[in-house]
Amino acid sequence: MFPSNLRLRVYKRPFLKGRLLLLFLILPFSTLHSENSYLDFIYVDANTGQSSGGHSALRFDDTVIHFQYYPDEIFRVVRESYERFSYSYNTYSNRTSKIARIAISEKDLDKIRTGFEKLALIQFKHIKNLESIRADIQFLKELQRPEKNIRIRTFGYFKKEEGSKYSTLKEELNSTLGKGWLGKVRTQIKKELNSALSEGKFALFSEAPTVQNGNYPFYKEGISSWFLPRLEKLSVLEILDLGYSLDPETIFLSSGKPLSEEEKVKLIYLRDSLKLSIIDLIKEENSNWGHSVLVNLARFLVLEKSIEEGKLYFLVTFPESVSQITPTTWSKDKKVVEASSDLLLEASKTFREERLKSENLTEENYLTWEDLENRDWELRTGLSRGISIRNTFDRLSPDLSGIFVFPFPIPEPEIISEYLARSEKVEESYYENLKRFYTFKLITKNCTSEIFDSLEFILNEQEYQNVLGKRIDPHSSLTFIPFIAYDSINEKWNVKEETLELSHRKVALEKLYGSNPKWKTYLKESNVFSSSIYRSNPDDSSFVFFTDDIVLLRPIYGLVNLGWGLGNFAVGIFTSPFDKGRRLQNGLQSAFFSLPELVFFNIRKGTFPGAKPNRSEKKLESQK
Repeated sequence: MFPSNLRLRVYKRPFLKGRLLLLFLILPFSTLHSENSYLDFIYVDANTGQSSGGHSALRFDDTVIHFQYYPDEIFRVVRESYERFSYSYNTYSNRTSKIARIAISEKDLDKIRTGFEKLALIQFKHIKNLESIRADIQFLKELQRPEKNIRIRTFGYFKKEEGSKYSTLKEELNSTLGKGWLGKVRTQIKKELNSALSEGKFALFSEAPTVQNGNYPFYKEGISSWFLPRLEKLSVLEILDLGYSLDPETIFLSSGKPLSEEEKVKLIYLRDSLKLSIIDLIKEENSNWGHSVLVNLARFLVLEKSIEEGKLYFLVTFPESVSQITPTTWSKDKKVVEASSDLLLEASKTFREERLKSENLTEENYLTWEDLENRDWELRTGLSRGISIRNTFDRLSPDLSGIFVFPFPIPEPEIISEYLARSEKVEESYYENLKRFYTFKLITKNCTSEIFDSLEFILNEQEYQNVLGKRIDPHSSLTFIPFIAYDSINEKWNVKEETLELSHRKVALEKLYGSNPKWKTYLKESNVFSSSIYRSNPDDSSFVFFTDDIVLLRPIYGLVNLGWGLGNFAVGIFTSPFDKGRRLQNGLQSAFFSLPELVFFNIRKGTFPGAKPNRSEKKLESQK
């Protein structure tokens, strides 16, 4: 997360916009296991785009923890699988990683891992607190509207019409909870809502917690946390009582083959498990079961439809507000998008064949399958209809909102406006505090310095020395720079061994060198025009020669690349009225990233959207 001078601030996590994120869908089950305990420090070398000066991370078994700057301007602790991390950086971003392995006891490893997870949990709670305050604001704004409509998460999948599939479920609920249970629960909830005004529930308000290092941000939550769970329960009761069915506009048919009898049995098992879960949740009278039951009901119905018709249907789970890749953008590199679609289709097919044959379909497995199918459907639909393709890095979940008319008295408009202004003021202040505390600074608070600072917070001075080695201070040296930090770790920490994770292009080159004359392969693959590995794509500014795998000729190649970039820049001056300055900007970026090559330094390596994971981690000879 150490940007180049061209991009002094990182405004988004890698691949959030304009890229099709596939790793956690393609290889979500691969893990690394080790009999011994190791802490791995990962240095990822430079490339254009995000983290263009290199990146640093820690690996605990198959889990990576690192720091990234998000579009909301919060520098976040990110916890993800190594497979996903490796795909993002080594395959897609075409970077090589060096990994320094420190052998430590299981106890010490657990302390460090727990320390980082605590920091992540604290930050996560802050973000959830902020979301809660924003939910209060949204709720109060909806109360101000004359329609008296409240948006309820997941209620949008249901449609009020005949043809519901709840008969067995309702019978079992009546058997478990007693006849008339639905009316009793609804009466109680409405009673609570009707007395909310007199009991001061609309005045519920909590000051935002302070933002301090290591302190868990307890927060009582506000008005929406009292009202929305009750409204979610009411929406469940209305669905069951009035026989709502699934809205056909909110589901889609999988591109896979029809269900086999064996697969039907496993879907029936999952459907029945969801039914039992619904009953158990509703039995817990004091819990906020509304949203969980809505999700289970929606999946229950889509499974029922799949079983009846012998075809796979899934809920559409893309968020309502999410970044989109316009047809104008993806059509420029349609082959990459098509390759991504093929990759997702293959991943979904593989998951279905391997997982459903080897074990029962658990809810967790179904969530992954649902996610895979949604991304496949989104790409197929976008390509076939020529429309925008929605894209998100986060795991998908069925949260489509629906309108629910609220049936309770509310305060006078001026009172609601007062509460709204108060919540907006708290939200603004809290958000600014979070951005200030979790800020990104090029030198003093980047992806590398945060790792060292966090380790000092987790371990005392003696523990640090015993477990890791000599102290590394990124604030009194150049060790805030990722590659210098890596060298310093090898010098000062108790490094047992080093490994290398090659970039996508280097892995492919090694294979070609092994089966073809080396000089002929080099001539062909040294430039973008004849390369069989690389294809130009919108993520990269144009260039001629690759310089990441040569040193002596790098300044000469860099000179050619610089000339190419300046030439594009010059032509771009004249084409700006027609292409909105795209060629001019492309040429400028190309020239900028060619300059380091003149002094034997490489940043630009090209990227590989749509490439399949191609890991190649190998041990390095000791340099000590």
